[in-house]
Amino acid sequence: MSKVTLRVSALCVQHDRVLLIEHKSFAPDDPALPDRYWILPGGGVERGETVDEALKREMMEETGLECEVGPLLFIKELLYPFPGSCRPGGRHHSVSLGFHCPVTGGELITGRDPEYGDDEQMIIEVKWVPFDELHGFELYPPFLKEYLFAHRNGSFSDTVPEFYDSSR
Repeated sequence: MSKVTLRVSALCVQHDRVLLIEHKSFAPDDPALPDRYWILPGGGVERGETVDEALKREMMEETGLECEVGPLLFIKELLYPFPGSCRPGGRHHSVSLGFHCPVTGGELITGRDPEYGDDEQMIIEVKWVPFDELHGFELYPPFLKEYLFAHRNGSFSDTVPEFYDSSR
């Protein structure tokens, strides 16, 4: 079995909009999952890289934007296949740390994953999505839409980190 991957993600809220990436499914052959969905910018932490460095690098690669890394908001564990199925975590096991990340510069682009070739890219589109339009978007992980609306006012300085497991 492969190792557990440490991932980071950035929750960027600006002018009543949230920064999201339309992404191809990590399990396209699973009919229970959508072919594509919208996620927060982020990715894996590389060996020897701090969490802050990883988050800033992922933001630049995926969105063209610079950010500062704010408080930890949530911890999300993902096992795939999911708990309760045959060989839970046999294909994927990651722990993702979600941070509030105010944007400090750069220019919005639809970036790319450097670990994939041009014909294998997972990123489809990057955009600022108004909160009023979020209901029409398929967000992942499943808790994300509810979490965003609960924190719509953008005040994250006194937020207590929350834990979400593979069932949410």
